[in-house]
Amino acid sequence: MQIQTAKHLGTFDSSQPEWHELRKGKVGGSLVGTIAGLNKWESPYTAWAKFSGHIPDHVPDSPPMEWGRRLEGVVLDKFADEHPELTIQRDVGTWQSLEHSFQIANVDGLAQETDGTLSVVEIKTAKYPDDWADGVPDYYLTQVQWYMSTLGLKKAYVAVLIGGSDYREFEVKADVFQQSADMMMVEQFLECVDENTAPDWDGSTSTYESVRRMNPNIQDSQVELGDVGVDLAAALEAESKAKAVALALKSEVIDTMGNAKRGMVNGQHMFSRQSRGSGTPFLVTKKGN
Repeated sequence: MQIQTAKHLGTFDSSQPEWHELRKGKVGGSLVGTIAGLNKWESPYTAWAKFSGHIPDHVPDSPPMEWGRRLEGVVLDKFADEHPELTIQRDVGTWQSLEHSFQIANVDGLAQETDGTLSVVEIKTAKYPDDWADGVPDYYLTQVQWYMSTLGLKKAYVAVLIGGSDYREFEVKADVFQQSADMMMVEQFLECVDENTAPDWDGSTSTYESVRRMNPNIQDSQVELGDVGVDLAAALEAESKAKAVALALKSEVIDTMGNAKRGMVNGQHMFSRQSRGSGTPFLVTKKGN
């Protein structure tokens, strides 16, 4: 396997301490999407707090993360079955860019074409199809572009298993413009880490939980909050009023739906009435078909 733009660092399981030591101070594909604000599970602030050492980087896998990892080989098998013309290389390990020492790639596999050309193979799992309706979600596009940039490759295959039975494939071409923009953004992020300057505040739960973890102790003291305290008090009051309005509208929607299961808005399925066992139905927003 000839990779001209990167060197092989080794092959480790994500549960091994060597893997976490290897990643310190380096930026992988999944982190790039987080830095860009495309990760709905983790904010740029949390990425900065972890990378800067303010909070631990390693957290236990959630059930979706665990099962995504367990199913990776199964989905890769399906991809190989669908492409007998490709030679699939598995367990290719971690690679480090020769140009940028902080840039690493840990791809799920590599596909060798009949002419010897290599392409990235990235495996995903998803519970609902919504994020994949228009192709590969932006967060994963950023990830595979980073991998292609690191390895100097021109194409990536993304295979996803949705809901345990809906298999889909996508081809992604290298985008030099996006890769350059992502590199500039990552370099700015690393400057913020070096200067211990946090990203701007956002409204994510991820940032809120990270700040809580960064300040775990309680001392018998006080701090004058100034404008930020005034703004929070006003926001909480507005939130309370908005919740009351939303609850009233939910009541009206349930009454309008009657015994119907689905509520439509301009022809689109937006709300559903669901129940747990024999319990009273409640209203939920649509997440999947």
